[in-house]
Amino acid sequence: MATNKTSQRYQASCHCQLIRYTVTLSPPLHDPESWVVECNCSICARNGYLNVYVQNECIQFDNVDLNSNLVEKYRFGKERVQHYFCSRCGSSLMAESIEPGFYEGVKALNVRMFQGVDVRTLQRREVDGRSL
Repeated sequence: MATNKTSQRYQASCHCQLIRYTVTLSPPLHDPESWVVECNCSICARNGYLNVYVQNECIQFDNVDLNSNLVEKYRFGKERVQHYFCSRCGSSLMAESIEPGFYEGVKALNVRMFQGVDVRTLQRREVDGRSL
């Protein structure tokens, strides 16, 4: 059965452009059914993350592997989630679960890295990440 779901591709990168990637979101960020997560855990709150949860197959990295030395990784607390930062400019790129069965196959992408997106216009949902 055909679906009428719209999708949109977004170009994203760290501040210095060392890490670049393309993300396909369905629905797009401007869609009334779309929203971003504003998490209250210490790292999201301090870095200003506004996340969308995206299946890994909807993300294409242009020039880097997340396991390369161009990307710094960080875990804290219960160490269920690994956060990724540019090794050159320090931009907070994304996070993903490293615990089997906990948001497997999904990355939490910081929409502040998306080009041409006015984050002031996005619908937000608050999440209590402190308790995870």
